[in-house]
Amino acid sequence: MSKPSAPKFTRAMLVLFPLAKAFTLRGGDIEAVLARNKIPLGALSDPAMLVEASACYAAMEDMAETLGDPYFGATVAIETARKGTPGLREAASGALTLGDFLSRVVVEVSKQVDNVRYCVFVSPDVASLEIQRTINVSKPSRQLDAVGVAFYVTVIRQGIGDTFDPNDILVTVPTTAGLPPEFLPKQALITSGINGLRISFPSQWLWAPFSLDWDLVEATRGEFGTDNASASESTLSYFRSVLADNIAHQNLALESFAAICGLHPRRVQRIIQAKGTSFSQMKDDVRQSVSEDLLSNTTLPVSQIALLVGHSGPAALDRAFRRWTGKTPTGFRAESAAARS
Repeated sequence: MSKPSAPKFTRAMLVLFPLAKAFTLRGGDIEAVLARNKIPLGALSDPAMLVEASACYAAMEDMAETLGDPYFGATVAIETARKGTPGLREAASGALTLGDFLSRVVVEVSKQVDNVRYCVFVSPDVASLEIQRTINVSKPSRQLDAVGVAFYVTVIRQGIGDTFDPNDILVTVPTTAGLPPEFLPKQALITSGINGLRISFPSQWLWAPFSLDWDLVEATRGEFGTDNASASESTLSYFRSVLADNIAHQNLALESFAAICGLHPRRVQRIIQAKGTSFSQMKDDVRQSVSEDLLSNTTLPVSQIALLVGHSGPAALDRAFRRWTGKTPTGFRAESAAARS
């Protein structure tokens, strides 16, 4: 009888991409990290690709060690929690209380990964969000633990506002080595042999009003109409910003994009068509804009820029750039540097 396969992330891109993007922007060679940990390059752009959980965990540690930053994972997790993540956007936008949000998270995560099991336990005095791993971690899990704690504590803090009191929260985790010293009071952290983590807090917090601005834009809720010129302009600006955040997805379809925006695909299509363009054209325009910005303002290798803007490699970016500008990426970068000089 063959042995069962190890648990895998079912949507590895959601876990790896924020870390990989931050790592690359800080000068790291993400292709080398992926190769060392035997992770296909496509894992950063294919939301359906399966990647072994242990490889993802090892890649997290690899990135932090390469940068010499023990708090790398926590820093990225905090930023991601504040900005929002497509994987939990629906849970965040539909929740009215913290308890509502956590119950939705349990359901959402079960659809996306199978290397962990999320549970919420409630007693009259204490409630806990538990993340139980279904795979044993053979190597140090500093970054993995830090990412989980930093992300969910930040989401809870942001979601319930003034109700949050760091003195009333208790985190149980294998190691706190990856958490910044000022993130929580020392008495709020307990290390143990638990295979996962537990975040406990007063049960009254479950009824606290919960609100995240992951889906909010500065325009009013009428921004999604097509009859107001200024409103539709603000909507297109919002669409472009969402595209820029997700442009590394090589095959980002209209349906997936609409889901991230919290709208029906036909509604998104009507809004875009009313402005005389198409989703594919807008995506191409954003890809060009992000490419030009990275070439002009960073020293990242062209191969890594190609990955960040959703191309399969430098050759694909070269073809696209010639179509956009009539120049090669290296030629455009040289001209930009000369212009600044």
